[in-house]
Amino acid sequence: MKVIIDTNVAVSGLLWSGPPNQILRWIRDGLLTAFACEKTTEELKKILNYKKFSKRFLDLNTTPEEVFAYFMNLIHYVPVPKKIPDIIKQDPFDNIFLALAVQNNVHLIISGDDHLLAKKKYKNIQIVTPNEACHVIETIKS
Repeated sequence: MKVIIDTNVAVSGLLWSGPPNQILRWIRDGLLTAFACEKTTEELKKILNYKKFSKRFLDLNTTPEEVFAYFMNLIHYVPVPKKIPDIIKQDPFDNIFLALAVQNNVHLIISGDDHLLAKKKYKNIQIVTPNEACHVIETIKS
């Protein structure tokens, strides 16, 4: 199954346990295929370096650079989409996740952002929370 994971899901999955982490483990194990591009990975790299995560990196005995490198090994790195819709007005950056989803024919966009989740669907691509994604994936793999 092909997915797009929003930056907030990536950060949560990389730094904590729970559904976002389970999604990353399924990507690692090959059950899911996730796509990202230069713009989305740059955003992730910037966020991982936020001061508020410093203690978490110490607790995990790792660095933002190591965590970012791990993520880059998980995902399929694709070109930035040429056409990015202007659908999400509250956070225009999130439109890139919609464009990536269409460009790569994904099945799910997994996000924790209310404004993306409020759409529920974009061009027949479901937009779901990490919890909902885990439920769908568990159902399919059973």
